[in-house]
Amino acid sequence: MNLTEFEKSLSNFCIGYETYTKLMSDIKRLDSLIQANEKQLNDSLIKIPLTHLYFVDGLGIFKHQTPTLIKQNRQLIIKYNRKLIKAKKLSSSLHKRLEAIRNDYLSSNGEESKTKDKLANKYLKQFGQIGHP
Repeated sequence: MNLTEFEKSLSNFCIGYETYTKLMSDIKRLDSLIQANEKQLNDSLIKIPLTHLYFVDGLGIFKHQTPTLIKQNRQLIIKYNRKLIKAKKLSSSLHKRLEAIRNDYLSSNGEESKTKDKLANKYLKQFGQIGHP
């Protein structure tokens, strides 16, 4: 890779990494929402003493919020799974990009290696500033 391609690869990696961290943040948020819904659902069930079994209530009628919680949970799980698939694909892509950058850097020599080192350090400093004012 020449220096322009190397810098473009670094830039693309940084953009992809920022996207990945946003996806992971969204996944964590969705996970906490799913857990909160499941806790509400579990709280709406009645435990049968001395067993591990639950039932909805004595009349077999759902409590009024249960169908809504089940529907919300289903939608959240669908979103969660879609984002998780995207994150896995992006992670794989980022690993491939990073490997290509690493191999190119290691195969460079002399002045080109020093210039690529400066470029890489410039981008690494940007990573250090992400989330830190």
